[in-house]
Amino acid sequence: MHFFNIATNFTNGPFIIGYEEDTKDFYLKGETVKDGPQISCRIFDSEGCFLFSMDRNRLSPEAEEKFRIKSEANRLVMIDKKGHTLLKIETRDEAGRQVTYIEGKFFDKNGRLAARGDERGLLVNCPLRM
Repeated sequence: MHFFNIATNFTNGPFIIGYEEDTKDFYLKGETVKDGPQISCRIFDSEGCFLFSMDRNRLSPEAEEKFRIKSEANRLVMIDKKGHTLLKIETRDEAGRQVTYIEGKFFDKNGRLAARGDERGLLVNCPLRM
């Protein structure tokens, strides 16, 4: 079975941080499809400038042109030109469960911190729907 680590709790989703229907602002969505993770998002920097989007694990063309992408089995890392990690998605086997961690600092269109993720899980600063 597959799970996402949200604030040290495991959920098999779906979860949404922000509002998917607001196409001009941040959102992050995780779903389990065929027992695997699918991530969709719109990512902004700390000044509220749009960086890139992802739809069901497929990066937008601007992501491929502007950022360095490290991809290997069960891991995707988006890196800016200064070497800062913008988004890291990694799925690990933990005691027979597949757990996806989403790491980074995620800002809304006003530059406010909406969520942040690290080794402990994804923490939310804005409304979360599960």
